[in-house]
Amino acid sequence: MKVISDSSPLRALSVQQAIIEAELDPERLQAYVDSVLSEETYWFPVRHHSPAVAGYVEEAILTRKPKLVLIEGPHEANDLIPYITDKRTRPPIALYSSYRDDDNVLGLAGIASPSEDVPSRFACWYPLLTYSPEYIALKAARQIKADAMFIDLPHHGLLKPAQKDDAEEDATEQTSPSPSDTPEHDTDHLIMECLFYQKLVEVTGFKTWNETWDTLFEISREDRDVASFRREMAYFCAAARLTADPSRMAAEGTLAREQFMFQTIEEERERRGLNPEEIMVVCGGFHLFMDREACEKPPLPKGTIYTTVAPYSFFRISELSGYAAGNRAPNYYQMLWDIGKNRPHQEAFIHYVVKVLKRGRQEGEVLSSADAIAVMQTATMLANLRGRSVPVLDDLHDAFITCCCKGDPQEEGHYLRKAIHAIDIGNRMGRVTPELTRLPIVNDFHTQLEELELGEVLEKEKHVKLTLDKREEKDARRSIFLHRLDFLKIPLGERTESPDMSKGLLFRERWVIRWSPRVEHALIEKNLYGDTIENAALTLFKENLSKGQHAAGIVSHHLIRAIDMNFPDLVARVEDICGYAIDNDPDFVSLSHALTHLITLNHHALFQNLKRERICELIIRAFDRACFALLNAALSPDDLQTEVVSALLALAEALRISGRGDMPALDRHLFSQHLRQVAAVSPSHHLRGAFWGTLSELREITPEQLADQVARYAKEPPDLMICAGEFLEGLMSVSRTSIMLGASHFVRAIDTLLAVADWEAFLIMLPKMRSAFHHLHAKQLDQVAQAVAEQYGLAQAAELTGPLETSVAAGVLIARIDAQVAEIMGKWHF
Repeated sequence: MKVISDSSPLRALSVQQAIIEAELDPERLQAYVDSVLSEETYWFPVRHHSPAVAGYVEEAILTRKPKLVLIEGPHEANDLIPYITDKRTRPPIALYSSYRDDDNVLGLAGIASPSEDVPSRFACWYPLLTYSPEYIALKAARQIKADAMFIDLPHHGLLKPAQKDDAEEDATEQTSPSPSDTPEHDTDHLIMECLFYQKLVEVTGFKTWNETWDTLFEISREDRDVASFRREMAYFCAAARLTADPSRMAAEGTLAREQFMFQTIEEERERRGLNPEEIMVVCGGFHLFMDREACEKPPLPKGTIYTTVAPYSFFRISELSGYAAGNRAPNYYQMLWDIGKNRPHQEAFIHYVVKVLKRGRQEGEVLSSADAIAVMQTATMLANLRGRSVPVLDDLHDAFITCCCKGDPQEEGHYLRKAIHAIDIGNRMGRVTPELTRLPIVNDFHTQLEELELGEVLEKEKHVKLTLDKREEKDARRSIFLHRLDFLKIPLGERTESPDMSKGLLFRERWVIRWSPRVEHALIEKNLYGDTIENAALTLFKENLSKGQHAAGIVSHHLIRAIDMNFPDLVARVEDICGYAIDNDPDFVSLSHALTHLITLNHHALFQNLKRERICELIIRAFDRACFALLNAALSPDDLQTEVVSALLALAEALRISGRGDMPALDRHLFSQHLRQVAAVSPSHHLRGAFWGTLSELREITPEQLADQVARYAKEPPDLMICAGEFLEGLMSVSRTSIMLGASHFVRAIDTLLAVADWEAFLIMLPKMRSAFHHLHAKQLDQVAQAVAEQYGLAQAAELTGPLETSVAAGVLIARIDAQVAEIMGKWHF
């Protein structure tokens, strides 16, 4: 039994040995393969995105000239085949298919969607490269004027209806639909998990499935004709199929897909009145051995289905972009395809090596022609040592590191690896024939670009900078459009400057916008939410409202977004939800965020034609609730204390502008009362410092009283005394004027503390004390330095920075102390 070409005896022996160790009967295996290959219908096994397979598929179709070519591909996209094969379409492209369960026939609303009144949505991409066997099959069929058709089960046919237990799942486990929510259509993982492959890896030492594939099938195309390649691949896939897990195949939908494909093949043969020998089937090698028993097609759930073809990129089709049937190096394999079937791979390898080294030089690596020669020689030797007649990509990668990396590949080899990655992936972008009508949402996007005079952004992917004044009608419309795109995560623009009321710039925004192919991909994925940008944003916004309704900070942010996106009809609803969230949210930081958002909204109330009375009421409620939530904040763990301090500053700022202009009056006494309570009970010395510092900033205590809180640590036992540094850091993180006004008091308090601290306590306190002073600005530091000068009888603070005159022995001691401090500080994170 010839399993692998005689031109590679080591590979042949390895595969045969793996078959034996997997306890497969060679005669049964051969009969299994012959039963399929001897059928009148011509079956051809493929692997997605393989240039070798694509070459053999093309040759088989042009030689056999079947009347009908049936291809593993999304059955619902058959009407798109003319656009795929159009001369003006250039891969990489991708078929996009989406499904929306409008009538909840699957019962997944509220499980695969945010709430029961929101339909579940699912989508899937099917990429095609110039050398994808499926694409080549379509092109070759067109060339011989044969019909071509996709036969795979639509992705929504694999969706499982909700079970009773699903409805009881925790809401936190619910996820919004995305392309990754659909069952995957790739069978590589089934091969990698089968016993035959595991034994093959043990015998050969292959590190990855890609290395295995390239070694067995991708290289040495000149060694095999179509018939031998087809048979060898069929044997390999048969061995994998016979040792794969049947329950896994059933659970993942492989068997359902095969039922659909086989029944479609039979239906098309009968409908067209063709003989079996007039039909060619191009499908994954694993599916070559599908069950041929007559059975009904799996039912397809009713709903709304969209299909289209979109430009794609090498990056998106690479494994790094997350596509299950990805291609680890689309640009490298493009080079193999471009070189042609009848020319040696050596030419492609040389071209690839030169490209990488050129890119490496651009990245700053010192590389030469001698390195290119060394890489080729080393890759060839590595291939021979590993039982290959010519190198594969793994050999080339190893040769680059061996010959060109002068040190640790993770450090010195960083730019070399970056160059390899860049050439492996490439930057090719596809295009689709203009004959294909755009999806409504994509058309609406381009229409609005023109209406808003933003069409220049489509020219050569140039950056366009916009400064918008939202009081101007056109700028206001532009702002709404960009905010809606941002909310939908359409990557057209980024806001670089928001309205800033502290500078009196309430209506100015700055954006940088730039077109990229990712924009159209994102638009297509959002088509399930609506036919226009406005409808899609509105639908998604309503879905988001059903999440996190108890988080005041999130809901108030929704209120801001509703205004930015010009959804006035939703403002009243969001205000009601916001009021409920404020009343029920115990989180201090969340309430502080809500207060900040509401204050911002209040400043825009007149311009946005909002009811200020309602907003002012919410501001007061958010402030009061935040005061009551201070006790919970006082117990916050270390990793949340920075957020607590920021929230504390936000409340203090709100109180500072309280009662001014259009701001409602806030309860100062309530805030200070709760601050005193939490300052006394908080177990965190850092937060205690922040609470006392805030009281001083509010003039509820004097700077002298604040300094007394620092001095108290001098009277504490050593285990508490060492926490003085944390207290000071918290205090200075909120300090604005207290340090300026009470610098002399603070210096005396710290001096008192340091005078009683022993050496060990001093070393422990020092890092936090030094960190505390980093919070002070230059004028505050000058004020402290002046107070230190006065404390020690120096005329001017500048004398503190003069040259230090001391003995050599004292200098050595100072250096030792500095080294010990540096060692201690290295263990602190601040």
